[in-house]
Amino acid sequence: MVFNDINGKAAIVTGASHGIGKATSIGLLNQHAQVFGIDCNAATIDHENYNHYCCDLQLTEEIEKTFNSIKALVESVDYLVNVAGIDPKISLEEGDEKHWNQIVNLNLRGYYFCIRSSLEMLKKGDGKSIVNISSINYRLGVSGRSIYSSTKAGIIGLTTGLARELGKEGIRINCISPGWVFTERQTREYFDTKDEEKNKKHLENLFSMQSLKIKIQPDDIANHVLFLLSDSSRATTGHNLIVDGGWLLE
Repeated sequence: MVFNDINGKAAIVTGASHGIGKATSIGLLNQHAQVFGIDCNAATIDHENYNHYCCDLQLTEEIEKTFNSIKALVESVDYLVNVAGIDPKISLEEGDEKHWNQIVNLNLRGYYFCIRSSLEMLKKGDGKSIVNISSINYRLGVSGRSIYSSTKAGIIGLTTGLARELGKEGIRINCISPGWVFTERQTREYFDTKDEEKNKKHLENLFSMQSLKIKIQPDDIANHVLFLLSDSSRATTGHNLIVDGGWLLE
């Protein structure tokens, strides 16, 4: 998949050390873009056009410090991709203020302040596109995921809430809601065990929900991110693109 207009552009990607964020960063690098990766973990990408920043995206001051470091290197960026997030299962009884703040501050608040901190650079860029990663999980009513689901629904609200405001600056903002993506962590937590019967049940349950009996990979989501960043989607903003193998059928 080639998007020629991405060649030579500059992108900021959060959650860049693993999963969808890493796949998106590699996809952008393969399109000859410059990537500024942000993650709380160390870099897992070694490329001449990749710069890595360790940052706790729960903390506004760290976000501002990181984006100021990027501004010191480049005057403008073309794209922002918000991926970083956590999805612990926490019951209502367990979900105290500490748990709420930890999940909300990273999964939703961090998105807002990354967009805010990148605004001046995006205004000066040519690509002018933002992609936020949500999830179909908020539609499923999974027990123990109320805080996580709240943040993922909030990301869609953030996206639509900013579409007209950013549109005045020529900046597009869209959202992708994946289904179950077989990231390294998801595979490790649900399938990397010696219990083959348990693994089989997980897959049978998944395939009973999805129309397509496939394991969605991080690259599958990254390909959709690249499309929404590129001029191929120039007429699209405020949109939530569902990539779930035909689970919700929307």
